[in-house]
Amino acid sequence: MRSPQGTIILLLSVAAVATVDAVQSTFNYVPIGQNPTLYTPGFEPIMHLDQMTFNDTVFSDRAFLVEFYADWCGHCRAFAPYFRQFANMVRDWYPVVTVAVINCADSFNQQVCRENGVTYFPMMKYFARTATQATQGKLFETPHSAEHIRDTLLRTVSNEYMFNRYPDWPNLGHIAVDSRTTYGQLWEGVPPQANYLAILFEEYDGAGAQFIMDLIARSHVLGARRALSNSPLVQMLNIRNFPTVALFRRDHQQALYMQRYSNQTTADLDEAITNDSEQGGRKAPILTTTLSPTTTTTQTPFIDCHSYPERCRDLYYVSETDMLKAMRMALLDEVTRIPGPIRGDNFTNLHEFMTLLSNHFPVLSFQNDIRRSRAKRTTSVILRNSERARLVFTHMREFLEGRKSLGSVSSDEYRRQFESVERVYASPFPVNSTWQHCKGSSPMFRGYTCGLWTTFHALTVHTYIDTIKDDYVNPMKPLSTIQGWVKSFFGCEHCRNHFMHMTTTLFPLNERRVRHPHDMMTYLWRAHNIVNNRLHGDPTEDPQFHKMQFPAPFLCPTCHSGGQFSRRQIRNFLLRYYGSIKPHNRLADQRLAL
Repeated sequence: MRSPQGTIILLLSVAAVATVDAVQSTFNYVPIGQNPTLYTPGFEPIMHLDQMTFNDTVFSDRAFLVEFYADWCGHCRAFAPYFRQFANMVRDWYPVVTVAVINCADSFNQQVCRENGVTYFPMMKYFARTATQATQGKLFETPHSAEHIRDTLLRTVSNEYMFNRYPDWPNLGHIAVDSRTTYGQLWEGVPPQANYLAILFEEYDGAGAQFIMDLIARSHVLGARRALSNSPLVQMLNIRNFPTVALFRRDHQQALYMQRYSNQTTADLDEAITNDSEQGGRKAPILTTTLSPTTTTTQTPFIDCHSYPERCRDLYYVSETDMLKAMRMALLDEVTRIPGPIRGDNFTNLHEFMTLLSNHFPVLSFQNDIRRSRAKRTTSVILRNSERARLVFTHMREFLEGRKSLGSVSSDEYRRQFESVERVYASPFPVNSTWQHCKGSSPMFRGYTCGLWTTFHALTVHTYIDTIKDDYVNPMKPLSTIQGWVKSFFGCEHCRNHFMHMTTTLFPLNERRVRHPHDMMTYLWRAHNIVNNRLHGDPTEDPQFHKMQFPAPFLCPTCHSGGQFSRRQIRNFLLRYYGSIKPHNRLADQRLAL
């Protein structure tokens, strides 16, 4: 729930929009929205954008590289350290190209992300200085390598400069020298206030462009150019090795410094300029305008589950709030993320998933203590919000069935229908509530993906419970339906690919593995543990909720026997765990709003 202070800030922002022609972001700008961000405004050389600032900022007077991410996306979280490292590498390139991010998981930014055709996360797009609309963005790969991103950006910026020759960009071209070239002409493109010039001599189109870009922050003192090894200047300076950097003063044609180019070159140039200024009786210049970011860290206390199993056990439960939040994001934000029609397999997979939800989304909680192996009595509690949510699912299933003859529906029409129906049923999805069991130890952990897995498991368990007396049950159906939704709509591309690889190749979903009704529960349990094993030790792993083989002994001691899981005990545990659901606490939300 947004705080009263946050509401005041938002109102002030809106008022500012009404009084100025444009609203542009800055490096200190805190984006509007409800969701947490993966990067910290004001502490990193990364500009935050949102629906209000995107167009006025990006389509302005410089180039932009924008990462479109979702804060819940596991691959986005894993990619963030590399993107952060890359942003620090190119922090001095800011006058030419700005590194920026926008959180597409926040509903406030949904429209601008749709306009940019964001079909997966994370997605990077480069907007040239001349770009005026979203369709002019150029897609970038998202490798786990800061150097690779930097090199790709450098080539893109260099190509843009060679085509447009912007006069206020540093001169990235090679110096052309002939018999008529004067010393003054070497300084073309160097700001007039800069009294020093560094030239990098290279055998081919190599390090020179990065050398020039890295020195932009010193442009008030030091200009930078590059020249090829066949330049007459090479013979004049008797340069024999490449790449080599030579430093000149505007009123002095002899080199003040000349050394092989290395990681130490920038520091050497700073020292040479400072020494030359002091020897000449001039005030030593301030060599860079870039400030290092300030970072703060706080250590969150964690519960040691080996030492305090009772305390850890209380952290694990199934929350109605988590499932409802996850399903609204899955059915509204994910499904309508891509503009245009929902058709073909996507339409079929959406209809099948909506049917599964309308039939088997849990509306009863069977209250017993999962810690006791023998519960003498089980009582059921109606999940009121889930009852209304299932009415929404039923209505939306009927809406899609009415479009089956066409085999498609526009995402805008689908969105309008969903939002209208949820209002009719008193908005059963607690969008302003915090995550419960799925709340991470920090905002970058757990959340939506935890809610998805919880709902998938609950669907298999409650499908089994609902159909236990039926003469025939197809245990493959709920699993293939879940698989279909993931294939068509799950926005984390890397996660989706892993899930599809697991369910088709690594641990195939087929009738050999899923033959009996209870197999629908145990297949998903085994598949989830495969994911846990793969992600154990990953940077996206919450230090409080380790990717252990579930359930841990402190949750189900009888499930473990001789270092192996007992299948019968696992089935009983799954029925107890996902059958006992903690109801949504509406009064708690009201107290938070006060």
